[in-house]
Amino acid sequence: MTRTCIDLAVDGRRVAGIATGPGVAEAPLLVALHGGGYNSRYFDVAGHSLLDLGEATGFPIFALDRPGHGGSDPLAEGEVTYARGAEVLDAAIEQLWADHGAGRPGVVILSHSIGSAIAVHIAARQPHWPLLGMSLHGVNDVSPEPVVSLWRGSPSGQPITLTPEQRRAFLYGPDESVDPAAIECAQASSEPLLLEEALEVVGEWTAAVPRLGSEVTVPVQYTLAEHDRLWVVDADRVAAFAGHFTTAAWVDARLLPGSGHNIDHHRLSRALHLRQLAFAWECATRI
Repeated sequence: MTRTCIDLAVDGRRVAGIATGPGVAEAPLLVALHGGGYNSRYFDVAGHSLLDLGEATGFPIFALDRPGHGGSDPLAEGEVTYARGAEVLDAAIEQLWADHGAGRPGVVILSHSIGSAIAVHIAARQPHWPLLGMSLHGVNDVSPEPVVSLWRGSPSGQPITLTPEQRRAFLYGPDESVDPAAIECAQASSEPLLLEEALEVVGEWTAAVPRLGSEVTVPVQYTLAEHDRLWVVDADRVAAFAGHFTTAAWVDARLLPGSGHNIDHHRLSRALHLRQLAFAWECATRI
C-alpha cells in the first residue's frame, strides 16, 4: 500500500506523520490521532492497519504524530496540555485541508485514547475547516484507582516508560482476543508516555469533558472496549460519557466486547475500522 511522509510547518513547529494515497474524489479526508505512548505508526500495524483498509476502500488517511511524538516537535515547557496540542493540530489539519481538500465534503477525525481527548478539544474549538464528525475510542472520564495512582506516583520531570509486561496488562485484552504477533509489531510504534499527558487524563480532562462535550456539534461515534484496563468499563460509563455530547448532530455509542484498550491491534480491529469508515461515509453523506 502507498505511504508518504507528512512534514508540515505550523507556526515554526514541525508536525509529521504518514499518509495513504489520495483515494476517491468524493471521500472525506480522514485524520487519525494516536494515543499516549505511541506515534502515528500505531495505525499501521501489519495485519491490523487502519491505513491499509482505508486506502483499499477509497479513503485518503493522514495519521499525524501529535506534538512531542514521532517526528513532530515537542510543545514548549509548561505548554504540554491537551488544549495546546489541539491548537497545533487544528492548524495542521487546516493545512492538510488546504492542500488536499479540494472537491471533498470535509474532514472526519478517527482517534484513540489521549488522541480522542484531544479530538474533543479540537471539535469544541469549532475549527475553520469543515469537520464532519469524529470517531473516538479508548477514552472515558473515570479511571480505576490503580491507574490514577500509577500516573500520579510516577517520578516528576520525566516520561513514563511502560515495560512490555505493563503494556500487555494495561493495553490488551485476554489472550484469545489478540494475536501475539500484533502486540510485537506494535512495539515499533511505541514511545514513552508523556507524564503531563498521563496526569491530565486523570485530572483536568475529567473536569473539562462535560463542558467540552457540550460544545461539540458534529456527529460522534464512541467505542469503549470491554477489557480496557485504563478506564472503568460498563454500560453506564459508556452512556455517561456519550451523554456529554448534548449538542452533537447524533451520537453512536457502543461497549465493544472481546477487546482491550488498543482495539486497533486486537482480533476485532477490522470490525472497528470498518465501523469507523462507515461512520465517515455517513458523516459525508448526511451533511
